[in-house]
Amino acid sequence: MAKKGRFRGARHAPKRLEGDMMAMAKALYDDPGLLRPKCAGKCRKCHFDKTFANIAKLEKFKGSADALNKMSQRGSDDIFKAYAGTISIYADGKVPCLASAKLAGEDVPYIMRGRVGNDKLIGIQYYDDPKKRLLLYNSFAKKKKLHMYSLNDELVCSDTPNMPKDYLLDLFFETPYEFDNDTQCGHAADGTLVIKVRSLNQEIRICSECAADISTLQYLISRMIAIDPLDDFDVSVEHRYHASKDGDIDKITGDALKQYAFGRTTDRGVVDLVLRGKRKDLTSSGVSAYMIGNKHYGDDLDAFVGDLKGTDAEKDILKKYLEIHKKAVILRSDRMTEALGHLWKDGARDILVIASSEEVVNKMGDLAKLIPSEAITNAIAGQMALAIAERIPHIKNLGPIGKLADKLARSMKAGGAEILKKDIASASLKESRSKAVARAFILSAGIDMPGKWSSDEEDHAKFLRPFVDRMISSEGKDYVDALENLLAASGSGERL
Repeated sequence: MAKKGRFRGARHAPKRLEGDMMAMAKALYDDPGLLRPKCAGKCRKCHFDKTFANIAKLEKFKGSADALNKMSQRGSDDIFKAYAGTISIYADGKVPCLASAKLAGEDVPYIMRGRVGNDKLIGIQYYDDPKKRLLLYNSFAKKKKLHMYSLNDELVCSDTPNMPKDYLLDLFFETPYEFDNDTQCGHAADGTLVIKVRSLNQEIRICSECAADISTLQYLISRMIAIDPLDDFDVSVEHRYHASKDGDIDKITGDALKQYAFGRTTDRGVVDLVLRGKRKDLTSSGVSAYMIGNKHYGDDLDAFVGDLKGTDAEKDILKKYLEIHKKAVILRSDRMTEALGHLWKDGARDILVIASSEEVVNKMGDLAKLIPSEAITNAIAGQMALAIAERIPHIKNLGPIGKLADKLARSMKAGGAEILKKDIASASLKESRSKAVARAFILSAGIDMPGKWSSDEEDHAKFLRPFVDRMISSEGKDYVDALENLLAASGSGERL
């Protein structure tokens, strides 16, 4: 949109600028058609006909600078007066003192002639500049309710919104974006800014990852004249933060659209504002909606959980939790750790109760400080330990080897090899018999676990393995007998 600038006083023209001004005046003197916009509308009669008919009548005055100057002070047609005053320079054969205006931080020299606004003089004297030329037509076009588009090499006029495709490309290519598909980045992301030009039925599409701190809409209207330069645009943000699998869009309208058009908000700012709001709305909506990356599952919980990378136990627990608690779960990756972390703050207790029981969870301390996957493993093991305790008697007054063997046997029964490995890693194995017993449990479980055992300890462990096997497979009184036999075989001298 053309804007008026700040005007300064007259000054003498340098020789080079004087030559440029004279060349400009001569070009318009020879061909006033340089000023006539190209028609792209359906007007019954061109609104510029009268102006250019009057300009044609100046032909008989072209030999007299004084006559042209007089013509530049008559009537109400600013384009006519600006033209007459400007070509009088060529008729006079010399360039007078220049005035100067500040436009968008640029000092713009121009020649004052006739009784016409300085903006009109700048517009005509820079008729080949795609931005400055709009100053000549601004008032006229708005009065006649026209839409005008200033391309790099021509000016196009229409009575309705009718943007030339070259105009769209000219202005979009002024932005920092460089897309393979002209005006579309082609990426799938959390959200996409969509600027649709209705008269062209063409879209600019910029994903949230590509969106820059500029206003593309401001670029697009920077060389337009219209009463409402936004009447040909639909601006929206497509995003995935909705309950259904189908795409959703939020239109940018009202004051938000004006702020964007004036450059007070940017492409990135518009997208971020919508995404933050819609994500917050969805996560607090109490509806079931699941997303991983750019894949939207809607409320298909089975498909969502099935695509997560985690253990079968974790998947089963997560599914049961989400069946009870209707939530929107929005993940960037398919890692189970991210899914659990997303829900942990508000759902840790409920998740762990599903994995075990209230009794187990009550003994786990501050749940917020626990690592979700480890906490689930421990909760499952704790619940199994409760079940094991019902089948294996509690044995009092055990010695060091007895305590170690009893603990490792219960761990193996409750949580399998993973819990066994953790308990062996945390055990204090300082003397040979305890190391041989621990090694025997490793051999019985068939697991690979780093450690240093002497050849005697390795042989002793192989001897003890059948006793360990019996402990792990026994319950009730048989378990007590199996432990007593292991203690005897270990040579510890401990008795029950």
